[in-house]
Amino acid sequence: MKANNGPPKVRLRDIEPLQDYYRDRDGNQYSVARLLDDTKELPVFDVPLAALSLSSTPWDGDNMVWLAYHLKKCMDADLSHPILLDWNGDVADGRHRILKSIALGKRTIKARRMTWRPTPDKKAEA
Repeated sequence: MKANNGPPKVRLRDIEPLQDYYRDRDGNQYSVARLLDDTKELPVFDVPLAALSLSSTPWDGDNMVWLAYHLKKCMDADLSHPILLDWNGDVADGRHRILKSIALGKRTIKARRMTWRPTPDKKAEA
């Protein structure tokens, strides 16, 4: 018989990194996996965290389980991987790394920046 070690754990949804999509200013969607693959040869540079636009709402959701899911992703974020900025300088990938860097009191973060606008995987509805 299995010993009872207390109440059950709250279960977070599984992380599906290849299912992430980036939505640009115009509402077009891009596969983050494709963007990362297309930009892996771009140069990496240090960008000041204070220079990034931090005013947007990064994710949808409105409960504590949702928040815990993203908090865990922030805690587990690998700061050795650069974030990705789009052609406008907006964050296309790396919000959890940015939040972790801010929480740790860092001033800069490693980044790559796209210099072109790729074809979206899904165009915004007019």
